[in-house]
Amino acid sequence: MRPLYFGPEERPLFGWLHEPAAPPRLGLVVCNPYGYEAICSHRSLRHFCDEAAAAGVLALRFDYDGTGDSAGDDREAGRLPAWVASVERAIEAVRAHGVDQVALLGVRLGALVAALAAERRGDVAGLIAIAPVVRGQPWLRELRALQMALNRPPTPPGVVDEAGVREVHGFALTAETEAAIAAVDLARSERPPAPAVLLLERDDLPGNDAWPAHLAKLGVALERVRAPGYAQMMLGAQDAQVPTVMVDAATRWLQKAAAAIPAPPAASATTAPAGEPATEAQTHPKTEAKTEAQIDGVVERAVFVSPEIPLFGVVSEAPTPPRRRRAILLLNAGAIHHIGPNRLYVPLARRWARLGHLVLRLDIAGVGDSPPRNGEPENVVYSEHFVEDVRAAVAYLRAQPGVAEVQALGLCSGGYHAFKAAVAGIELDGVTLINPLTFFYKQGMSFEIPPYEATGETQRYAQRARSLEAWMKVLRGEVDIGYAARVVGRRLFYLSRDRGRAVLRRFGVVLGDDLEHELELVARRGGAVRFLFAGDDPGRSLLREQGGGTVERLQRRGRLSIDLVAGADHTFTPLWSHDLLIGALARALD
Repeated sequence: MRPLYFGPEERPLFGWLHEPAAPPRLGLVVCNPYGYEAICSHRSLRHFCDEAAAAGVLALRFDYDGTGDSAGDDREAGRLPAWVASVERAIEAVRAHGVDQVALLGVRLGALVAALAAERRGDVAGLIAIAPVVRGQPWLRELRALQMALNRPPTPPGVVDEAGVREVHGFALTAETEAAIAAVDLARSERPPAPAVLLLERDDLPGNDAWPAHLAKLGVALERVRAPGYAQMMLGAQDAQVPTVMVDAATRWLQKAAAAIPAPPAASATTAPAGEPATEAQTHPKTEAKTEAQIDGVVERAVFVSPEIPLFGVVSEAPTPPRRRRAILLLNAGAIHHIGPNRLYVPLARRWARLGHLVLRLDIAGVGDSPPRNGEPENVVYSEHFVEDVRAAVAYLRAQPGVAEVQALGLCSGGYHAFKAAVAGIELDGVTLINPLTFFYKQGMSFEIPPYEATGETQRYAQRARSLEAWMKVLRGEVDIGYAARVVGRRLFYLSRDRGRAVLRRFGVVLGDDLEHELELVARRGGAVRFLFAGDDPGRSLLREQGGGTVERLQRRGRLSIDLVAGADHTFTPLWSHDLLIGALARALD
């Protein structure tokens, strides 16, 4: 796995090259689904590429223009043409590594984009389409229904929704992009996307025969496979599962495609000296991967921050850094890779870089694009070794020219990791916790009714208690009274435990898992602690209850601050909340 930037210098694209052990004959370009689905499936697509490389196929997964780590933004004009052009750039990048043929793999909207790019080029050897979007209009209706089902928080007074922009689970879809997608119907295409197509369909929904029938009329060698795993692949990043049956089917198909490629004639080996056969290196040359690019006015580098632990991150900085600057470490929100929820970390990092800061968006070991430690599972959010990961990242940042201080922040588990690193004595000048859901985590602990859930559910019960309809549901038996009783019971237990600790602390007895003690410890070392909460996020109540009087004392001393973004949800999904979050962080860290 090698990170690389490719494409035009003025609009670089970012991707990962998965290289096989032997020089490949076949290359694969993997095309992401749209928005939130791309975040959910990030880990699974890495596994698709890993298995392809193990089978001898050179694989490239990448971010379209305006998405992920690539240049641009999803509100710009011409998104669909830009995504199609991105696929073509990716094909060219793979061909530059000397493969004889290139196939495409696309998931959902990525399959539609891949098909459009393949139709336009005419030189794609094969296409793997996973639960493809065939017609744009029904897919857009599906997105609207999904957005309505999310129970989106209402836009607060004084905040104006963007004109001509539809929100789709935290991502922006402009009216122009909607119109362009709505006009696409692959079942009416005049040209086949490729001579051969593998259609991997969901086994939990009925298939659509229109596109397969059309492909057959166009003379395409079509293979259809109904396979399990799609729905599990699209769960939230922390819960998503790799669809192994789909991965295996795609890998077998690629192996057959690679085996069917005719051997190159001996005369094509023009780089060999006269009278000598060409070597594999001559017939399949390697191209050096570019790991630095100028993007949106800043310099970005793909880096591994530690020689001992292959921790991956993206550094953003000004083209001409100031002599003295602040470094900011952004830590994973749950299992979401380093772009952050709703891609929020990317504009944050680039904004701060333009102001002269050095920003590192890090994947802790086993999350995102950082492999797990030897023998450890991947996708573990609260790892036993996260403190060492943060230590390595902080050491990397402090070794960079001009760095005078280091701040660490993250949403949910990222904030937890930043704070616990400061408690462990890592040299941090400040930490920012955005909506932390716990202040103490033990490996294997039960999260059946954790403190944050007990707090949040109890708050909701208190609000609903004023509603006649809520009481009618209780009388009709539509409420799980047993679960509600367990929630309230756990809530009372947590409250009594925290108050008991506070009493013992007054007599000089400090028990384990004492937030007041840890807050004081960080403050004595000179670190500032900042909290930023979405209005009713349960972490705010947890801080008040577990932090006790220490929170107010540290606020008076200027060592602790609390900011609120009213109405936002836990991951700041609504588009209107993005600017409010960025503004709150700007006040703290600009």
